[in-house]
Amino acid sequence: MTKWDKKAKNYSRYNENIDSFEQRIFKTLNSLHVNFKNKTLLDVGCGTGVYTLHLAKECLHIEGLDSSKEMLEILKKDANKLNLKNINTSLIGWEEFKCEKDYDFALTTMSPALKFDEDIAKFSDCAKTKIYLGWAGKRDIRIIEALFEAHGKVYTPPNGALKIKKWLEKNNKFYHMIPFDEKKIRIRNFDEAVENFSWHLDIRGITPNKEILMTILNNFCDKNGNITETSINHMNLIIW
Repeated sequence: MTKWDKKAKNYSRYNENIDSFEQRIFKTLNSLHVNFKNKTLLDVGCGTGVYTLHLAKECLHIEGLDSSKEMLEILKKDANKLNLKNINTSLIGWEEFKCEKDYDFALTTMSPALKFDEDIAKFSDCAKTKIYLGWAGKRDIRIIEALFEAHGKVYTPPNGALKIKKWLEKNNKFYHMIPFDEKKIRIRNFDEAVENFSWHLDIRGITPNKEILMTILNNFCDKNGNITETSINHMNLIIW
């Protein structure tokens, strides 16, 4: 089981009622005349299908890639409920994937798939229009910051968007970049919080110290034993 498999059961999944953040993303794409109607889409790091399943209602065909079997199982289950037959999924990492088709769109949302310049170049070459939605180097989560400090580390928010921007400018690519902020509030019981924040440490290469973890989380507990995680996330939508 991969680290992302462990996250699957608690990861965001498709909801017919699009939340305000997703509405802003789709509205922005529409304002830039991005039209998915009857088009082909390569979805890199599709996960549980948060965006995939909405777009499948318009696209002719979607090829969804992810390295997490558990996330793809959730996507397929939700696709079956919606009777969407135009999605094919592949359990594969981006490094191993060979792009043998020319898609109308390539999409990646909140995925760590594009780690190196060669990953970005391959992504750019496989479709006419490329869409990237990812972290922009600012993420305010007091609990994570406290946990990193307690483990002798400094929390550095991911900034994949800067990496994309630098590659595009180095290769003289014209692009649109639109900043987005999102405030998320999530309430978990203590055991759920221990599992969630253990994962966050683990995914950043830190072995969680259970005693330290529980001590820090106790500081954030309310009288009912629940922990409210408030995060302010800064992202960029990049289209080229």
